Amino acid sequence: MNHDEDLLKLTRLLYYCVQSEAGKEIRPGQNWKNDAQVLGVKLFKHIASVQQISAGISFDFGGHAFSHVDHSSVAVLVRASIETLLAFKYIFTDDDINLCLFRHKLWKVSGLNKRSKITARSKASKTVQKGEAERIKSLKQEITQSPFYVNANRETRKEIDNCSWKPKGGVYVISGHIDIHQRYFSDIYNHLSEHAHASYISVLQTRDAENLEDQQMLAGSARQMLCMVLAHFLFAYSKLFPNALKILESDAETYKIATNWHLKTSHLNMLYD
Repeated sequence: MNHDEDLLKLTRLLYYCVQSEAGKEIRPGQNWKNDAQVLGVKLFKHIASVQQISAGISFDFGGHAFSHVDHSSVAVLVRASIETLLAFKYIFTDDDINLCLFRHKLWKVSGLNKRSKITARSKASKTVQKGEAERIKSLKQEITQSPFYVNANRETRKEIDNCSWKPKGGVYVISGHIDIHQRYFSDIYNHLSEHAHASYISVLQTRDAENLEDQQMLAGSARQMLCMVLAHFLFAYSKLFPNALKILESDAETYKIATNWHLKTSHLNMLYD
């Protein structure tokens, strides 16, 4: 498999799948699916940015020419892409639609609650914050009245009470919920997080990758992970939006590429036996 060629084809397919829902009237009770569509847009933008950064940049400063491939930023964006996939599959694609709706409410209240802790300074932002405070109160009431909350164990309810949409254990636990090999996920995610959190390893790789070839190699190793991310996302998206499934299946070549990169737990067990 040529991961760069595959990535371009899968990115194009993502664009067509997301666009298949654009401009459609949102039916009553289906607003939550619009948020899922926007996650698709978010993922597309991350991948487009990765491609642009991977091409490298050159600029003049102080009479000197500088050229580089910012492989560290590629790693950060790939990590953000993985988190977008995790949120999408965990929140929107469970077979139990009521559980999806419950998780969607948790996700919303989590985001609104975090924003409420940021100091509002302008009159407009204070007005928004006041309105969102009422929305948070309403969402919390709906959540605590749900059977998924009432029947949850004490530990789970504690996480929910703290306005966390993720289960205890965070993204690692979510990866297991959505059939991604947890050890494989942990290896990839932890490495990418080194760059997101400016760890010593990120400094080592930035220091040692002095030439463009090394920088391109590091960017490429992170970039190829997007093929698996896209494959998982495309099949998940087509589960939620049937029109996207028709588009996915209409191109036999790209469908095969997506299938090849749709690596699940069973496909990767042999790497850790």
